Amino acid sequence: MSDLQMSMAYMVTHSFTLYPEMYDCPVNMTNVKTERPVLGTYFLVSGLFLILLYTPCFIVMVRSKCRVPAFRVMLILAVFDLLSLSVNSVITGVLDILGTSFCHFPIFIFCAGAIGKGSWMGGCVACILLAVDRCVEVNSKFLLGFLFRKKVFRFVLILMILYWAYSCGFTKPLLFTAEYSSWFFDPKIGKEAYLYHSIDHTINNLVVSLATTSLYIYLCYHLIYKIKYSTSMWLYKSKRQIIMQAVILCTFHAVAAYIYVYMQFFHSPPWLIIIGQLAWQWSNGCFCVAYLTLNQAIRNAVVRMLVPKKLRERFDLHIGIDEHLMNQEQQTTAINTVSVCVKMDSFV
Repeated sequence: MSDLQMSMAYMVTHSFTLYPEMYDCPVNMTNVKTERPVLGTYFLVSGLFLILLYTPCFIVMVRSKCRVPAFRVMLILAVFDLLSLSVNSVITGVLDILGTSFCHFPIFIFCAGAIGKGSWMGGCVACILLAVDRCVEVNSKFLLGFLFRKKVFRFVLILMILYWAYSCGFTKPLLFTAEYSSWFFDPKIGKEAYLYHSIDHTINNLVVSLATTSLYIYLCYHLIYKIKYSTSMWLYKSKRQIIMQAVILCTFHAVAAYIYVYMQFFHSPPWLIIIGQLAWQWSNGCFCVAYLTLNQAIRNAVVRMLVPKKLRERFDLHIGIDEHLMNQEQQTTAINTVSVCVKMDSFV
């Protein structure tokens, strides 16, 4: 059985009809529902909250005139993350609350699973590129630094987008199962699970886990043992933030990748499946949290965009050098005026 026959490309080219041999559901399957309102509410609410946090960060990045390679990768990664959060959080939450699985809405879940899988795999490539960029920043002679040269980087971006399109449209998609509140390649309609195994997804997950873990270990080692302790508070704080980001991002991606590979080939207990789903969600959602807590430039730009200038002046939130200097000038003028008034009062 070819992957193409079980892909979204086949469905689109056959009048939105799924390959019948592999995806035809028995009639009685539509009568079975497994409602999980508590878990569904969590995924829905947390997913909307993370998208709400991520959206202003994405708008700020789009508006920015910065076009360095790492920033472009962050921008593309934001698109992948927003698409993934829509699937692994919002759609998962709604389906959990309704208690519906693949056989209730086969076309919708098939398309959502294809987009979710493609966005995950495209995001994995973007995460590896960001890790490589970090390593190049701390060591200009890093072996993979050539990827960020102007001509080569354009080719890298094109390959990343093509990889995302291939993963979305030409491979087996993930399909939702309400019983486990998670996404599997097997639609659970009574056929052998090995027929739905996705080798490309397995290879992707193993590569991203090993690559990001190795790159971030190298980064942390270089920061801790090569640069060593610095008397500069700014440099010390930057090192700490980079190491924190590395640990958080690497942990969520590795856990999600390994668990989803394990789930595909072996029977998994419900608690492990839920951990895998949570890790997938936060592997996408942790980026916006990192931007708003650890990235001062993006955080300040978001505050300037969302908080009106009058409120910023009222609460002394002078974000940016221009507003800070303006505030300093206003304070100086006010002090000089008060000083003149005091002198005139003393003279009288």
